[in-house]
Amino acid sequence: MTDLAFQYQAAQRDGQIVKGVISAGTEAAAVRRLSSDGLTVLKIAPAVAARADGANRNLKPAERVLILRQLGLMLEAGVSLLEALDTVAQGMQARKGRQQFQAAIAALRRGDSLGQALEDNVPGFPDYLYAMARVGEASGRIAEVLKQAAEQMAYEDRLRKEFGNAMTYPAFLLSAGVAAIAFIFTQVVPRFGAMIGDDRSNVPAMSRWVLAAGEFANANSALVLIVLGVLAAAVAFIVTNPEIRARAYTVAHGLPVVGNVLQAREVSSWARLTAFALNNGVPILSAVGLARAAVPIGPFRQGLNRLESDLKAGMTLDASLAAHTKLEAMDLSLLRAGQRSGAVGAMFGFMADNYENRLKDSMKRMTSLLEPIAIAVISLIVGFVALSLVLALSSVYEGVV
Repeated sequence: MTDLAFQYQAAQRDGQIVKGVISAGTEAAAVRRLSSDGLTVLKIAPAVAARADGANRNLKPAERVLILRQLGLMLEAGVSLLEALDTVAQGMQARKGRQQFQAAIAALRRGDSLGQALEDNVPGFPDYLYAMARVGEASGRIAEVLKQAAEQMAYEDRLRKEFGNAMTYPAFLLSAGVAAIAFIFTQVVPRFGAMIGDDRSNVPAMSRWVLAAGEFANANSALVLIVLGVLAAAVAFIVTNPEIRARAYTVAHGLPVVGNVLQAREVSSWARLTAFALNNGVPILSAVGLARAAVPIGPFRQGLNRLESDLKAGMTLDASLAAHTKLEAMDLSLLRAGQRSGAVGAMFGFMADNYENRLKDSMKRMTSLLEPIAIAVISLIVGFVALSLVLALSSVYEGVV
């Protein structure tokens, strides 16, 4: 028999009222399951079917964060794990995501652990979520772990959005400038070429180059579009190629302002995730391994690759990081004090807050530089074209006189 979904309102043993959705073959079976969980059913009725999403899509990052928060809240309220998963699955609008969670629920009913069921059936979450789910299940702190994982995912998503927002205006300026230059070369320059005529012996070299480029672009617009498409495809290939992207990332680390942004983002995410793992009872070796997996490939990741082996060899955390990374002396002092006092997780949390503030300042500084640079580049190109056209007209006038 296919399970049906029932909406219910029930009272816990302490009198607190909870609501949710449960799957069962019949209404009576749903009441029995709720009663076995220590709930007194007040209302129960067939649930309204969730509205199917138009696209068979996966879960969005914001939806994943909301799901983890809902699960943590329901588990804290005393709702059973299966029932909480049933509830969030029924409320999903993404069909693929709902099917994935239903498969995870089936795996749990077969006896799989939560971490294993999610890892096998619900891809798309960060790797640390699956590991932390296992830790939370073993320690009896699933609700707390899921809520903290949601906050970590929300933090990482916020960093990505803030960086994207910081780049929006410079990208708009650059796009508008490219469009203006394309209009000048395809519409304005050819008209000047027609006015000047075929005899350009007295026209300066720079003017001849500009006129020839404009006339070629106007006469071969289809070819120009094809070349631009090929360039766009090449850029897409470079962006999606892991090796090329890693090299570009390494090069960007050496740039004056961009390098500071990348470093602050890496350290803040790494420190936040390490604190999250340590504060939830994960051993130091496992914690640094989980955090390292979230760091992009680059110089900082290469330094972290040596951390686990150094810790196994008996080297202290601060000594290994000092040898293989460019963390500041203040950061290393914090970690050294944390090791002595047994509060390493708190020190990593303080470091994450510090680097997050630096990241915001670095992004503002980068944006304030990129905007005038984009304007200056576009202005120089437009000015060069305008000067070339003026010199061309001047040479024609002088020849006539």
